[in-house]
Amino acid sequence: MTSEEFLRQAAEAARASSAASGFPPGVTVAQAALESAWGRSRLATEANNYFGIKVHGGMPSIALPTVEIVAAAPVRVVARFARYASMADCFHDRDAILARVPLYAEARAASADPEAFTRALAKRWATDPQYADKVLAIYRTHRLDALDR
Repeated sequence: MTSEEFLRQAAEAARASSAASGFPPGVTVAQAALESAWGRSRLATEANNYFGIKVHGGMPSIALPTVEIVAAAPVRVVARFARYASMADCFHDRDAILARVPLYAEARAASADPEAFTRALAKRWATDPQYADKVLAIYRTHRLDALDR
């Protein structure tokens, strides 16, 4: 999948999930691009998981190696990730997680401001201390704010 194809498909899935959640679709696309290496990661290609969502509930899963930042150092681990039938299903689940899990209350409260939303989300979503800056760089470089208007 090319970056352009990824952007087109992700924008469609993000608009659909955002219609229900109210979260900024441009941020969703930027986050998915970062997390999935533009749809080319093994997790994306084998499990339609574009956000590194760990398995929850009784859903299907896949075990894959990943790197987590622990005490400011990268640590390789094997984690169980959620497996989805489609990109749209993954995007809807990501928004449902953000909408219901108390950890994301700050992000929910900032959903009208894409930068504040991204920074609040990053505090809880990822272990990488540069995560928000990376998502926002993709958001700005690819003018994904157009999806949020």
